[in-house]
Formats: sequence, C-alpha cells, structure tokens
Amino acid sequence: MKVGEGPAHNPINWMQVKQLNTELLKSVLKLEKYCTKPDLAKQSGLSVSTCGNILKDLLETQEVIEISLNESTGGRPAKLYMFNESYASVATIYARKEENKVTLSCSVSNLLGVAIFETTLNFYDIGIKEIQTAITMLLTDYPNIKIVSLGLPAIILYGNVGYCDFPQLTNIPIVELLEERYPIQVIAENDVNATAMGYHKRNMLSTKEHIAYLYYPKLGNAGSGLIVHGQILHGAQHFAGEIAFLPLGVPFKEQGELQKDLDRFSNFVDRTLQSINCIINPTTIILAGLGFTPEMKEQIQLKLQKSVDASHRPGLVFETDIHENYLYGLTMLALDKLSCRIQIIERI
Repeated sequence: MKVGEGPAHNPINWMQVKQLNTELLKSVLKLEKYCTKPDLAKQSGLSVSTCGNILKDLLETQEVIEISLNESTGGRPAKLYMFNESYASVATIYARKEENKVTLSCSVSNLLGVAIFETTLNFYDIGIKEIQTAITMLLTDYPNIKIVSLGLPAIILYGNVGYCDFPQLTNIPIVELLEERYPIQVIAENDVNATAMGYHKRNMLSTKEHIAYLYYPKLGNAGSGLIVHGQILHGAQHFAGEIAFLPLGVPFKEQGELQKDLDRFSNFVDRTLQSINCIINPTTIILAGLGFTPEMKEQIQLKLQKSVDASHRPGLVFETDIHENYLYGLTMLALDKLSCRIQIIERI
C-alpha cells in the first residue's frame, strides 16, 4: 500500500494518520444512525482509545453529537454518538445557457449530500455580479455554508476560467475573486465534468467502470466529462473532454445546427462516439440533451452497432436532462474538498 496526497506521494506522518482516522470514523457515523464507542472501534478497525480521542475533538467542533435513548436496560447507559449532518452546509451554483434561456441553478445540501434548498434564477446574461448575487442570497439564509461548488460551461484550470460560453466570465480568476469577497472556500468545475461525476456517484459505479458523459445543449456545442478510475480525467491543461474541437469536418460555429438534420447529426455523433471509444474505451457512454428525439436515439444506436465491433463496444445510455446529475456532482466535489485530502491507493 502507498499513501499519496495530490500528484506527489510523500511519506505519511502522524498528523496525516490522524486525519485519515478521523475521516474513517466520520464515514462510519454517516452510514449508521448512531454508534457506541465499541461499535465504532469494531467497524472502523481502530482501537477504542483512538476512537475516544477522535470523538473528543469531533464533539468539541460539534461535527459529532452525543445522544441518549429513552429506554434503559439498567445499569449505566452506554454513550451514543451521531454524525451532525447539519454542522455545516455546502452550496452549489451552476450557470447554464440552453437555447435563449440563461439561468443560475442554486442548491444547499447538508453534509450527507441531501439537498435542503433549491432554486433557479433567471438572467439575460451571467457574469461575476450575477454569481455574487446568488452566493449572497444563499449565505443570508444559510450562514453555515462552508464551501461553494461552482459549475460553468468553461475550461477551468486551477480556479481560472479560460474559454467560457459566457463571455463576461472568460479569462478571470473566478475562485480567487470569490474567496476574496466571501469567508468560504470556493471550487469551480467544468459543467459536464461535474455532471459525469454526479452520474458516476448516483449510480454507485465502481472505479473499474469508466464512463464518458456527453452533453449536447439544444442547438449548442457539445462537451464531455470523462471518469476514469473514479476520477475526472482533466488532461494537462484541463482540455480533456472538449469534443466540440474534434477534427470531424464540421466547424465549431455550425455544430449546433446539425441537430436540425437527423441523418447528419446522427453521423456526427457516431463519429464522436468512435473517437472517444478509441481513446479511453469506456464501459458506458451517456448521451444527454433535450434535443434527442426517439428517432434520433434509434439512428445513433444503429450506427454505433455498425461502426464499433461488439467486442469493444461501450454501452449506450440516453438522458433527457443533466440537472440532477449536475447538482449532485457539484455537491460531491464540495464534500470531497471538505474531507481529508489524503488517499490510500492500492498498488496495481
């Protein structure tokens, strides 16, 4: 076994061990309604004394609360511990342009990833001010928000937006600007990357099930999110998945119009699927978009069956909309950011 943090793998130290053990204990408590200290030790594999020390810290921060049952079997009742899912909240905001409709979808979830609030704001265009309006609104009603997970139809590298479907957001250090204004953490992710992660998590897929999630906005340019070994495949400059730039003979500005032509569009999608399959050979490819008619789905399936041999053909799934997976993916990315960043990786 080896322990790594980020791209570099460093020897583990006692503080990192404590962080790992704390996350392990919280994971057990998230799965159980409540636990005694011996139960926690048994399920986590940690000693009772180690569990006690960690619980002391978690009780002080109120991440864990101590409860008591009404019934007693006599003698001294055992102390019961429960994860405090309301200790903090996570917010998600994503910007979307579908035909002529421009929106910011916002949600707030507890630490178990369960949404407790959701709304959609309509705008003529979206820039940093509109995003600030949304964050201010959420923080006013939910002051215990610890992190905002922001989704954008953009290339995002280390918190900096490159190309974006919203010109006002192009080429700005969005994470830095928002963290300077608000006392919370901010993360930003490409829209389809977050959606792909949401699909992977919601369907409880294993790390061996690689997926490619393709989103075709109605009359817009497609993007894709690639999940390999349970992680988003970003590429060196976070350009991985920008399938609208594949050299398939259709100019960037004309690709959205293909959706009006059943035969041309199904051919275009089929060539895209072939390209992705040759590169990462995913277990499943998901095609999402409001414009996929039953006839279009049938054409694409037939073309894929003819163009890719069954021995290495991925499964094909169609989804109408990205909303649920998108919000869930952003929420999971936020919860991951709040948790211990150290991972134990099994050597292959």
